[in-house]
Amino acid sequence: MVFVCNRSQESVQDTLGLRAEVDDADMLTPGGPFLVSVYADPAGAIVFERSGYLAALRPVMEELSIGTTAAGVSRTFEGDIVFAYAQQGAVISAFNVDDPTARRGYAPDAIARQIEDLGFPVFDDDLDEEDEEGEAEDDDEHLKRQQAFRCALALCTQLTDLRLTQEHLLTPLPRYPTASLYSRGGASTPMV
Repeated sequence: MVFVCNRSQESVQDTLGLRAEVDDADMLTPGGPFLVSVYADPAGAIVFERSGYLAALRPVMEELSIGTTAAGVSRTFEGDIVFAYAQQGAVISAFNVDDPTARRGYAPDAIARQIEDLGFPVFDDDLDEEDEEGEAEDDDEHLKRQQAFRCALALCTQLTDLRLTQEHLLTPLPRYPTASLYSRGGASTPMV
């Protein structure tokens, strides 16, 4: 999801190049397109992507934030949850929610206070290592990841004054393919 201040739904769709809606037949194709909808909000627009990671793509965050502020959270194919905050065409701060202290960007510590105030959970040093506690450990880490995702969404709301609501999600909207957004930077589109 990407929250974009003071931009209309149409403006965000134009920036992302969303022109051709996806029909139901396209959605049934194996390996079909990533899909995105753009919700209008009085304070801006919210980009909601199903099974993709737009907020983790540097060019997308830079373009969406030109003349405004954008904040987003995405889950990558590797299972990482990435937060990004951009203003005026530059990624200010970005981090993997597993370690919000390892920030990168133009001014990575610009939102350090907000991150600390939200109380992102602390993860073990190596989430991939097997532990003697087994499944109980996995459940604990899963709950921490859910909490971290909620913290990242709350951070998006704090920075943009936009909130994804149930009303947004119940509003049927056109769905657009986003495959072209993933190739803007060539085979290796830069991540935030």
